[in-house]
Amino acid sequence: MRRTPPWAYRLYANPVLRAVLGWDWPRRNIMWIRSAPALRIVEIGSGGGFYTRHLVRHVDSAATVVIMDPCPSAVGALCTRLRGKVVGVSGVGEHLPFSSSSLDVLFYGYSLEEFDDPYRGISEAARVLRPGGQLVLFLWRPAVRGSRWRELLALAERDFALERACAGVQNIRRSYRRR
Repeated sequence: MRRTPPWAYRLYANPVLRAVLGWDWPRRNIMWIRSAPALRIVEIGSGGGFYTRHLVRHVDSAATVVIMDPCPSAVGALCTRLRGKVVGVSGVGEHLPFSSSSLDVLFYGYSLEEFDDPYRGISEAARVLRPGGQLVLFLWRPAVRGSRWRELLALAERDFALERACAGVQNIRRSYRRR
């Protein structure tokens, strides 16, 4: 599987570089995710935790926040850093280890484009989200080859209703509700 190298997470998280280039601000972007009591939320591809601590602050204290990444050491380090505020799972987004219709929110923060089979990732999202559940996709346009991003979004719209959309030169953001 193609993975972003660890040094890149530190580079992307640099606040000065983010300000100069106009990149995402996690505190603002996490507002795309609904907050309600006792949600079960999974962040797919949590990596170095760029969005995770903001996600934990954003949601209700009764919510369960699960982080998932294929790198067990990244999951362990993030769980240690957030001291009991998240549940860690090591795995890949093409094979989500959750029961069908068991989750309220799935968040792919620039991780779907790193999947070996991102189409399977969208299908898995449809399987594990409950009806009315939220799928939040942030895609980094340069990492999604050619028109593949259009195909991914069309697949998402087969099982999900579009709630909110935003696209810039580099980024594509979508929020969907499970039909």
